[in-house]
Amino acid sequence: MLFGLWLLSGALLAEGLPVLGLSHVGFRTSDLEKARAFYHGILGYDEAFDLKAPGGHIAVAYFKVNDNQFIEILPGIPPGTTVMMSHIAMYTGDIEKLHKMLEERGVAPGKIEDAKDGNRSFAIRNLPGQNLEYLEFVQYMPGGWLRQSAGKFLGDRRVSTRFLHAGIAITNFEAARRFYVDQLGFTVGHDPEAGGRSQPVRVPLGHGIVLRLPGPSGDCLEIDNPKRPATGKYLSVVAHLSLFVPDVDSAYRVVKERGPLVDLKPPLARSLGLFDPDGSRVELMVPKAPGK
Repeated sequence: MLFGLWLLSGALLAEGLPVLGLSHVGFRTSDLEKARAFYHGILGYDEAFDLKAPGGHIAVAYFKVNDNQFIEILPGIPPGTTVMMSHIAMYTGDIEKLHKMLEERGVAPGKIEDAKDGNRSFAIRNLPGQNLEYLEFVQYMPGGWLRQSAGKFLGDRRVSTRFLHAGIAITNFEAARRFYVDQLGFTVGHDPEAGGRSQPVRVPLGHGIVLRLPGPSGDCLEIDNPKRPATGKYLSVVAHLSLFVPDVDSAYRVVKERGPLVDLKPPLARSLGLFDPDGSRVELMVPKAPGK
């Protein structure tokens, strides 16, 4: 019986989820104007559109990175919130198939809905072992805001033109690893052909793993196996967005000229850490080549 269940599990994971890449990352802010000064003024992203709440105020501001990726800024921090990263989203070309595959793998996705931005989406909440409000999946529809803005709001001031990965604050490493690797079929490592694998791995305390999304994008998530749970300001350091830059020293000179920035320090060998006004970390990184 156990052997049969193992074969069924292997068969379900054999077909990768129809995921095309990271869509967006959402961060909460206590002050939208200060957030604009960072995401537009420092990072150079245009505010392509805003989603209004029933009262008329802005509920979500969309800062466009490229035609498939953007950063969502959500004004207002609910009481008790400890992590400013609210959610991570991935995009697909077939949301119905993706939803069905997740159900078959024992995940409980919410219902598919028509979003106010013209796209279709659903979310997974109560994520195991993660300090993340929800994981969202979206299909960009032809009449949606993002597809309608193709080729627009892509100014030359953008410090980066694509995501590399998103890091998640973890409360239970093994539970999170089982969710992404055993259920969703993410591979461990940037390149599955250079040692990436979907089977369980042993990760010592104080270390982490990179989880490569299914599909062709090469986009990743990062989860750590901390010696002790992250607390306080460090939570927003762990829950971060990483952006590709071809040269970290050049990126440092650009953001320094656009400053002032809190806690701006010279870059490490391959990365530069920036912090938005509420302490969320945005990392500018030159990716490590596979095998090095």
